[in-house]
Amino acid sequence: MDRRDFLKGLTLTSIGMGLTGAEELAAHAQAAPQTPTFDDELKGRQVNCAVIGMGARGKEIVSGLSKMTDKFVKVSYICDTFAAPAFVKRAQVIAPDAKFEQDYKKVLADKAVEAVFIATPTHKHRQIALEAIAAGKHVYLEAPIAHTVDDAKAIAQAAQSSTTVFQAGLQYRCNAQALHVRDFMDSAAIGKPAGGRAQFHERKSWRLDWPTPERASELNWRLDKNISTGLAGEVGIHQIDCANWYFKQLPTAISGFSHIAEYNDGRTVPDTVQLVLEYPNGVHFLYDATLTNSFDGQYELYYGSESAVMLRDLRAWMFREGDAPLLGWEVFARKDPMSIGSVENKTGLLIGAGIALVANATKQLALGKEPGKVGTDTSKSALYLSTRQFLSSVRTGKRSWAKEPSKDHPSPPLVPGPKEGYIATVIAIKANEAVMSGTRVVLDKELFNI
Repeated sequence: MDRRDFLKGLTLTSIGMGLTGAEELAAHAQAAPQTPTFDDELKGRQVNCAVIGMGARGKEIVSGLSKMTDKFVKVSYICDTFAAPAFVKRAQVIAPDAKFEQDYKKVLADKAVEAVFIATPTHKHRQIALEAIAAGKHVYLEAPIAHTVDDAKAIAQAAQSSTTVFQAGLQYRCNAQALHVRDFMDSAAIGKPAGGRAQFHERKSWRLDWPTPERASELNWRLDKNISTGLAGEVGIHQIDCANWYFKQLPTAISGFSHIAEYNDGRTVPDTVQLVLEYPNGVHFLYDATLTNSFDGQYELYYGSESAVMLRDLRAWMFREGDAPLLGWEVFARKDPMSIGSVENKTGLLIGAGIALVANATKQLALGKEPGKVGTDTSKSALYLSTRQFLSSVRTGKRSWAKEPSKDHPSPPLVPGPKEGYIATVIAIKANEAVMSGTRVVLDKELFNI
């Protein structure tokens, strides 16, 4: 009997019967809706929206919205204070049916606009967000939601008091792969948690050039410590929020280190940072980010007494310890050779084989499919799924904020509302404070109250 016939004759449950943790893991993986989908109840409903802020992130949002070809959304306005002809033309290429508007107040005054995506520089979020909420618009606000704790609290309080939908742009929580891995974490497949780490390595100065000093200053707001949350806030917020989500705890203190390793160009924001986040149970999470070197890219790693789990965007792997009890399914799962230094495993130091944690893979194995042919839809990015989740909430009128697992829905989309956006932003701001001061910053529980 070859492996194909063997798999066809067995279900995953029978394969794992009697093996430690197999039944629990199978229940999680088969029952959980791995990708946030709401289309069945939303047919025929189109959301009229606007995108405010047409920098790199704003353009990325518009580009994602344009790929929703099922009349899910209509982009009526693209808005930015900068209106040079060449800039406007490039913006309208990705949203040819949208009107370009410089004044966001005019966009908010249009009653036909139901929802707005706010992707302006972080320090400009507060006024636009508060006015949008007051105008009765549904709001998707990029993370961090503000650059100060006071601004973040004002936005969160207004959003909580409103009847409209508010979603913070913490897209990891809507990422199908991240949701799938959360099931493995919940099933205790890693054993007793020991810690974790994440990194963001990208050789990119963050500096943007422009002939006029005024415009150059506007473009380079991330390099000004007075208005920027730096690498810890603008980038690290997503990976750190994911750690809080997986650990189901908030850090009690953060130690930070930083320096300008290369770009001595007048910036006051470090190009290289390290963080140590302390959690109540003694677990530490390490974060490392630099703009000077791209080696080993971006990933998150969580490790425990039985396994380590690594995530790289829409892919994830588990590495089992030699003395860990069998889960059952891993015998048949796809194994990928892993190496440090290359996402594609073509170069670098070989570190062993990782068990591929592919969204829906466990369910497909139970149906008799070959593990090596099980895959996930990597065409849908975390940002795409996050914005679509927001639009789904707008269409249904349901403010589906951070639903906790239940018997019927073990892994629901954990849509970040005002509370989640506020807490993640506060931690990012405090992490940046630790980085800039080179000290240990204690996080009082009262800090997280809205």
